[in-house]
Amino acid sequence: MSDRFQPLERLMSEDGRGIEVRWGDGHRSVYPFLYLRGYCPCASCQGHGGGPRKWTDPEDVDLKGVRLVGNYGINPAWSDGHDSGIFADRYMRSICPCPTCLDITEYGPPLKPLVGLEQSSD
Repeated sequence: MSDRFQPLERLMSEDGRGIEVRWGDGHRSVYPFLYLRGYCPCASCQGHGGGPRKWTDPEDVDLKGVRLVGNYGINPAWSDGHDSGIFADRYMRSICPCPTCLDITEYGPPLKPLVGLEQSSD
């Protein structure tokens, strides 16, 4: 795996409303909970056929817990009861919501940013 897709650290964001990932290439991503829930990668949210990512427009959610999945991702449990999404490291990096990364998606059109989302791009 390239350093670009290797998380060095996963932390709660400073505001307590997201997950921060520090990547092996020096990049820092902050994923608000609503953004992660909206781009949940599970088959119920994204469908079974692949293709461009879909935004599911969730209600406001809180993170109830998160488990590491092997050496490749995380599995969050949300306050709305949803807990089937496994966010692989490669997927997480590909949906980084910073202004630099929003236009560099691997599949399909650019992702939908959250209104007012402020993100640093190291």
